[in-house]
Amino acid sequence: MSTKEVYKQKVKTELERVQAKLAEFEAPEKSLSADTHIKHANQFDNLKEKIDVTKTNKDFWDLLRYCF
Repeated sequence: MSTKEVYKQKVKTELERVQAKLAEFEAPEKSLSADTHIKHANQFDNLKEKIDVTKTNKDFWDLLRYCF
């Protein structure tokens, strides 16, 4: 496996770890007050969006290609 593929797999694994950790934080958050719940839900949604963009962004993977 090339260095690029190894790094790409490492980044994908890290993104999956972040998603799992985010899910852990979301579970107890449901017992918070309505205002806090809304604030945290917006932050969680923002993080999820950034993760999805990173996973699907061809430019991101092209940038990795140029790093090697």
